[in-house]
Amino acid sequence: MRCCDLQSGTIRLTRAAKELREQWNATSEYWKDKNRDDFEVQYIQPLAPQITLLLAAVNSLSEVFDRAERELEDQKHED
Repeated sequence: MRCCDLQSGTIRLTRAAKELREQWNATSEYWKDKNRDDFEVQYIQPLAPQITLLLAAVNSLSEVFDRAERELEDQKHED
């Protein structure tokens, strides 16, 4: 019995980040001024490392959940 599904959320986040990156790159064809550059520095650039850290944390949490689930199953079989 799965207690929670973190995998589908990480997949959606990864896809959304990729789509954002692609769409943001497309803006450079039309939006070419200091405001765009400032927006990129302030909002877009910090996202990649934050997403990387988040995915690593979710992966670690998923491993903890998996281990706890296995231990509960083992304990259930011992009773």
